[in-house]
Amino acid sequence: MIRSSFLLLLTGAAVIAQPLEAVRVATKSFSRTVPLTGEFAPYQSVEVRARVNGFVERITVDRGSRVAQGQLLALLTAPEMEAQVAEARAKTGAAEAEVSEAKARLASADATWKRLKQAAATPGAISGNELEIAEQNVLAVRGAVVAAESARTAAQAAVSRRE
Repeated sequence: MIRSSFLLLLTGAAVIAQPLEAVRVATKSFSRTVPLTGEFAPYQSVEVRARVNGFVERITVDRGSRVAQGQLLALLTAPEMEAQVAEARAKTGAAEAEVSEAKARLASADATWKRLKQAAATPGAISGNELEIAEQNVLAVRGAVVAAESARTAAQAAVSRRE
C-alpha cells in the first residue's frame, strides 16, 4: 500500500489533505447465495381420470414431465370394453347383412312389379289389384332398405363410440 498526502486548493480555499490509501486491483470470482423460502407450482395442472374401469398397461410420462396437448399419458386395458367393441362390431356385421338382404328383396320386388306391369298391358291377364299390391310391396321394401341402412349407420357409430 502506498500512502500519500495531498493539499487540495478549491476556489482559493485551502483544504486539509486527508491521507489516501491506494491498493492494487486484483481479479476474484464473486459468488453470493441468498436463502429464500418459496414454493414451486406448475404453470398449468389438470386432473386426469379414466372414463372406464381398467388396468394400467403402460405409463408414457414421468411426474413433472412437460406434455403437449393430445399426448398419450397412459395406456389402459379394459377387457369389458374390448368385449363391448367386439359386440358392436358383430352388430355392424349383422346390420350390413340386413342391408344386403333388403336390397336383394327390393330388386326381386321391383322385378316382379315390372313384369306384372308388362303383363297388365294385355287386357285381362293381370288384375289391377295384383299390380297395386306389387307396387306397394316395392315401396315397403324400399322403406326396409332405408331402415336397414340407418341401423347400419347407428351400429357403425356405436363401434366408433366404444373404440
